[in-house]
Amino acid sequence: MVYDIAISGLGPAGATFLRRISGKGFKIIGFDRENFPRKKLCAGGLTPKAYNLLKGLFPEIDRVVRVQSKRFILINGSNRAEVSADTPLAYLADREELDNFLFNSISNQDFEIHTGEAVLSLEKEDGFWRVRTDKGTYTARVVIAADGVNSRIARQFNVNRNIGFTYEVDVEFEWDDSILIDFSNFSWGYYWIFPKGDFVTTGLGEFKSKTKGLKGKLFQFNKKHGIEGKIRFQKGFPIPAGKRKNDVYRERLLLLGDAGGLVDPLTGEGIYYAVKSGIIAAEVVAKSFEEGNLEILKLYRELVDRVMGSEFFWAKVVGNLFFKFKRLNFYVIQRIPEVGSLTAALLTGEVSYKEGIRDYYKLLPKSLVRF
Repeated sequence: MVYDIAISGLGPAGATFLRRISGKGFKIIGFDRENFPRKKLCAGGLTPKAYNLLKGLFPEIDRVVRVQSKRFILINGSNRAEVSADTPLAYLADREELDNFLFNSISNQDFEIHTGEAVLSLEKEDGFWRVRTDKGTYTARVVIAADGVNSRIARQFNVNRNIGFTYEVDVEFEWDDSILIDFSNFSWGYYWIFPKGDFVTTGLGEFKSKTKGLKGKLFQFNKKHGIEGKIRFQKGFPIPAGKRKNDVYRERLLLLGDAGGLVDPLTGEGIYYAVKSGIIAAEVVAKSFEEGNLEILKLYRELVDRVMGSEFFWAKVVGNLFFKFKRLNFYVIQRIPEVGSLTAALLTGEVSYKEGIRDYYKLLPKSLVRF
């Protein structure tokens, strides 16, 4: 059998792609190396824009939201600032529960789904893709790679991604609904505490370089903030960072989410971009089949760069300004409520980075007068 589409990876990006393309009559086969539910260690923070995007696609998403956080605690050395809002600044989920919910939402639809089967490589033959897995070989016209940062497909095709590193741990510990972010002693990264109800996920990441000793550094931060308890799971893993121009397309091959490096290079937030890339890919793939012209698939890269590339570029600009002048920025956040509110809006994605820089410089004269 020749499939119209083969997709590797059924996490947020893959599930979104399948949800959006469902019902259009395409022959689709999907693979995931794991069986669901699967353990996926992740901070599990949904920004409001990520939550709203998922809510529109999967209306029952609240079933797997464990905590709605309305307060951020920001730390840098001895400096502490708090920002809060009347509405949630972040929605916290356990990625095992979130991914299982998304998978169950699409698994009973009109697709052939193979879990516990890993895609190993792709080969072009007579204008089709031969998809080789650890259990067989399949033929498809178009391939979607949504198999995460460790994507075999991304490695096979030497996809150009900037990679940082994180280490995370789930700890049984009582914490309120606030999110804590500690920027102390990071050149470009931070430590976090994300509450999940009966446990917290703590972690840290460096997004500019390979940093040794992340595990030891994480447990030092946990001790600093009094986080101790039974460890449910811990793991280190790479994390990509998005760019202005993203390497997300080969002929009839589209790379989504982490597989394509589509992650905020400042905050490390990737769920929104995974979901958004799934939506864009589904629209482009559907259009290409409906018009009988697979050359239209090239639009995917153009649309990703148009929708996300500029935001990734400005994220780096903001990051350079923030980390270069951390002490000054904390001083301003602590003393100027409007800057604190703007910081919260940037962290949650409600204000674009470009708009954030514009608004920050509008606030500077008022800030200087107050000093």
